[in-house]
Amino acid sequence: MQISGPLQKAYQNIQRSSVVEAYTALRPKQAARRAAKGQNVVQESGYAEHSMLLLNGWAALSKTLPEGGVQIIDVMLPGDFALIGAEIAPVAAFTVEALTDISYIAIPLEHVNGPAPEHAELRGLFTAMLVTTQARMSELLLRMGRSSGACRVAYTLLELYVRLEQIGLTRNGRFRLPMNQHKIGEFTGLSNVHVCRTMRRFARNGLITNLDNQEISLNDLNALSDFAGINLNRLREEILLRRPQ
Repeated sequence: MQISGPLQKAYQNIQRSSVVEAYTALRPKQAARRAAKGQNVVQESGYAEHSMLLLNGWAALSKTLPEGGVQIIDVMLPGDFALIGAEIAPVAAFTVEALTDISYIAIPLEHVNGPAPEHAELRGLFTAMLVTTQARMSELLLRMGRSSGACRVAYTLLELYVRLEQIGLTRNGRFRLPMNQHKIGEFTGLSNVHVCRTMRRFARNGLITNLDNQEISLNDLNALSDFAGINLNRLREEILLRRPQ
């Protein structure tokens, strides 16, 4: 891993999240770390006594079975926060893999749950982000246990879309999707073949268009919402932080 310059310079080209702004205000000279696509920045069962704030890129949180099967339990997008370890629980419960080149900061425990009054706003934001993380993981877990493959894939596309939309990384229903069918399968609990067939079905019916450069276009949000079994506005309320007015 490499260390970059100050935090303000590392977080570029997207709308800044409240948590990044709050952390920048407290630690304006904090250095950001970098990792290349495919690199594990945290290893499951390894020592971990910090939190992670993703500045740029995508990262996957995953668990691995002894025989090698992998389940992605969450995908981090720019501005997302993950609690990796704690003083009395310093063992990482999951692996964090860079799905793209990423930049991030490792936040020490005292900034997450320390007594300093100037950290009060930051602690509140971290807590709120953990709540939204739990909400989106619960939505996907529900569908993995109780729904079809089409429902899981549709939900995954919509969840990523609304999260990217909030930080300004969508355009007319389009966004970059740096996850191949194998990674989508690890996220949805489906085989590569099942993901491929489902995506082709959606494309054939005009719901999505696979574009060049790992871009995808969601052409019919209502139809995808029906497949996913969600109300899109309600999903936004559940899994997104409310931005300050």
